Amino acid sequence: MRQPAITIVVASCLLLAACNSSGSDSGASTTIATPAPTPVATTTEPPAPSTEAPTTTVDTEAQLAAAEQAYLDAFDASIAAGRDPANPELRAEIKRLFTGPNLELATQLLDNLVEQGRVAKPASDPSRTVILVSPKFLPDRTDFAELVVCEIDTERYVELGGAPDGSDALVTDEVTVTRLLIRFENLDGEWKSNSGEILAELSAPKECDE
Repeated sequence: MRQPAITIVVASCLLLAACNSSGSDSGASTTIATPAPTPVATTTEPPAPSTEAPTTTVDTEAQLAAAEQAYLDAFDASIAAGRDPANPELRAEIKRLFTGPNLELATQLLDNLVEQGRVAKPASDPSRTVILVSPKFLPDRTDFAELVVCEIDTERYVELGGAPDGSDALVTDEVTVTRLLIRFENLDGEWKSNSGEILAELSAPKECDE
């Protein structure tokens, strides 16, 4: 299996040293831990709501459109933060758009980049996403929605000053393509990326909707 540019971590071992979720495989080798595409901590079912689920009638179309926009904003925020992982304003945006396991994972991945002295750089073909299945509410819930997406990560990751001459050293420029199910939680009227599942790791963008 090709080495992905993002480490997808199951919720049961999220943030535990034994999982090496800082970017290490279960073996001794070190992988590249980055915050793009959208960080997703895998769960098999949605967590219980943080607040009591709304009982009033909701504008379904408007709510689901807001959830879709929240996903697009989270995707953009992840890429921006990867390019400047110590930036407090970009980290604040991550905190605004993520919650629960996904917030913990996103924060840890940014911390890893800072500790390793690494940042993302844009490639000539920019990272992008395709929404394959539009947001829909979970059964009997209006506080959780989920959607299916395909994310193409073309970011180039470099170690600042890591080359022998003091210039930046390329760590990886591998393109990764991932199909994801992502769950969003509505907290105080705002949709936030909470958890999800990795559905497939693909070999090329053209496989996104196959």
